[in-house]
Amino acid sequence: EYPDIKDGLPLIAGLTESSVFEGNSAQVFQNGAIFPAMLADIAAANHSVHLETFVWTAGKLETRIVDALSERARAGVKVRVLMDCIGGQKANEKELERLHQSGAKLATYCKPQWWNLGRFNHRTHRKLLVVDGRVGYAFGHGIEDHWLGEGNDPEHYRDTGVRFEGPVVHGLQSVFAQNWVEETHSLPAGDECFPILEPAGDVSAHVVSSAAADAVSSVAMLYTVAIAMARREVLIQNPYFAPNDGVVELFAMMVRRGVKIHLMVAGKHTDSPFVRRAGCSLYAALLEAGVRLYEFEPTLLHQKIVVVDEIWSHVGSTNFDARSLALNEEVGVGILDARIAAELKAAFKRDLRHCRELQLEEWRRRPAFDRVYERFAYLLHEQL
Repeated sequence: EYPDIKDGLPLIAGLTESSVFEGNSAQVFQNGAIFPAMLADIAAANHSVHLETFVWTAGKLETRIVDALSERARAGVKVRVLMDCIGGQKANEKELERLHQSGAKLATYCKPQWWNLGRFNHRTHRKLLVVDGRVGYAFGHGIEDHWLGEGNDPEHYRDTGVRFEGPVVHGLQSVFAQNWVEETHSLPAGDECFPILEPAGDVSAHVVSSAAADAVSSVAMLYTVAIAMARREVLIQNPYFAPNDGVVELFAMMVRRGVKIHLMVAGKHTDSPFVRRAGCSLYAALLEAGVRLYEFEPTLLHQKIVVVDEIWSHVGSTNFDARSLALNEEVGVGILDARIAAELKAAFKRDLRHCRELQLEEWRRRPAFDRVYERFAYLLHEQL
């Protein structure tokens, strides 16, 4: 049997090819409130700014980000931006050219070419920002206007991110460097990238990342082991819940042990309706197992949050579906801190006010066509 999660933190970090970083500060940001903080840190950069994102779409937020990055690049700061080829298809080319002309380096991850078609299915879904190697962000947001606002209407998504200072920032910087080297064949180096980092607080944290070439997905391992270590309660918020059947079995086992599992997922507001339908095929088994299941109604619920036993939390880019757990490049941070866990739990409770809780008997009565369609979607879930 696994130890509880507080004692088992070194085990989680080790199994996910990471290390525990002591002495960090962590600050939670909800919804669009993260962007003023990010922009302020970018404006204060002296040496380097590294941004990696999946979604990059033309709009007001894109312009604000390009303004901030371009100003720093013109001031001599080394600005490196890595966006995914698919997620960045709706970017404003004029804005990207303006960023390039400022002296910033911009790379597109896994742009399709005839010689790399085998990699086309590999996407960077990572969302991170590292400034001067001293400040790091892990979040679920994209660079798109949908992420502005308060996450309380269909045009503004619900999301969460965390700002870090302290030694854990080295872990985030390393993740960015891996993809940057992979795509550009150049190495971010120098003290501006990996400075000596003094303690900045009392939060213990570890970075987890995964890639398509991994034999075993580190993020899948993280979710599995962290949930298995729970003694009392697991809270999960995730927009795309379509994992393999083994996850349902794990949840059922934990409920039998007396662990309360609360799962909040996207409702009718989703940008991936087929993935949602695939996940729906698992809901009956989850409800039968005793999992409390909620659909968020006002807008797309996009944050990827796990809170275990009011002490450990995970925030990052990883969806609870087969693509994120096995194919995508992902990143997240595990946080051992009761204050952060309490803050995320309070946000979960606030979100509950805007959810519909699914009931087993009502769910069983949904139309036969829906059940067939959901099962068909699930058969394809590993490629969704």
